[in-house]
Amino acid sequence: MKAELVDEASNLRTRLGFLRSGWIRALPVYVLVIAIFGLFLPWQRGREFLDSVILGAYACLGVVFAAPAAAPEFDKFPTIQRAWARVMVSVLYGELVAGVILTLGITTVYVSHGGRIVVGPDLQSLAECAALGLTLSWAVSTATVWISLRTSPRAAKTAIRLVFLGLLVAFYLRSGWLPTIALRGAGIALLASILLFVALRTTLASGRRKT
Repeated sequence: MKAELVDEASNLRTRLGFLRSGWIRALPVYVLVIAIFGLFLPWQRGREFLDSVILGAYACLGVVFAAPAAAPEFDKFPTIQRAWARVMVSVLYGELVAGVILTLGITTVYVSHGGRIVVGPDLQSLAECAALGLTLSWAVSTATVWISLRTSPRAAKTAIRLVFLGLLVAFYLRSGWLPTIALRGAGIALLASILLFVALRTTLASGRRKT
């Protein structure tokens, strides 16, 4: 399993453009994303950024990065170890980026307001939303790999877009519910991850190739 994880991590770096001279093109994109969401928006919102809903949304950003990282086609029909390594590396990547943006955002608010922050973030709510973000990334990434193998990477990418659209609509209509339902949602996402892993394992065990 260690070899599969190393290979998938190397493949992800290649796809992201962080090998050899490719980092010159890839790095500015990440700097821009982190600067906007981790510096500019928190600075602009000020104390409002520490609201549980906003921090909860930031804690769930990992799925936005993890799911697309899991979608590309495998070089050959993978083993369960290879497929699971793809999921694990994708989730780790997504949560790492989300964690950097979230931490930088909170730091930006505190630094820009000096010692004038009286009420800080609700850490319990933030932890629950982080659990939701992690399990959601796991579920969607597992679903992405499974759909990619069961049908095609194109179908997986289409499914990702539909999931993102659904999450965006849900957040727009019921954003205030996020801290309230985070823990329950994490449990549902965890159950979905388990069921999707079983489906992925069954597909790989049957040796069914992409149609």
